[in-house]
Amino acid sequence: MKTGFVILAAGAGRRMGGVAKCLLELEGRTLLERLLTHLEPLRGPSRHDLVLVLGHHAIDIQTHVAQLPDKIAPLCVINPRPEDDTASSLRAGLRALAHDVGQVVVLLADQPLIDGTDVQAALNAFKGREPGIRVQVPMVHGQPGHPVIFDALVREALIAPLQPSLRQWRAAHPGSVRLWVTENPHYTRDLDTPADLEALVRETRWSWRWPG
Repeated sequence: MKTGFVILAAGAGRRMGGVAKCLLELEGRTLLERLLTHLEPLRGPSRHDLVLVLGHHAIDIQTHVAQLPDKIAPLCVINPRPEDDTASSLRAGLRALAHDVGQVVVLLADQPLIDGTDVQAALNAFKGREPGIRVQVPMVHGQPGHPVIFDALVREALIAPLQPSLRQWRAAHPGSVRLWVTENPHYTRDLDTPADLEALVRETRWSWRWPG
């Protein structure tokens, strides 16, 4: 089954000081480049198979993407209202995805520890889901995380004229949602504040810097 990927990177990063968090460099590579590199073996060859949704900081992120190798580069789309909730960014990404994807993987651009093995494990879990399950959310010690995975029918519902958010769809179809319990902390680790970054650097001893 063909998989489409949507990466959400439209936020302003206000709690991090108003910077584009996905351009933070860890061990010499930006968060975005690291994630795109991990996804490269899992994605299809078309840019429409992997969509990066931008909003705030769009110019800076697009400039960075233009410098990346073609084989990992995503299709960039811009949410004209990034100040809205993430539902509008997700909807923009879903509309830009290739029409023939059978399942969608939604990731955040500021997850520093997610790698291809983590994403493949989530895909394997979704493949082995019980009949009737159409959405999977990883749960680590009671905390929801990403990647969230859902099938093509859910994608169509989210971009339909009535345009429910994924949260609304889940609330209306609780029996179709799987809360996938896992011990993997990568799924819930993101970088929202300087304290989050400081904790990550303490734990990993990675070098880091902001571009420029």
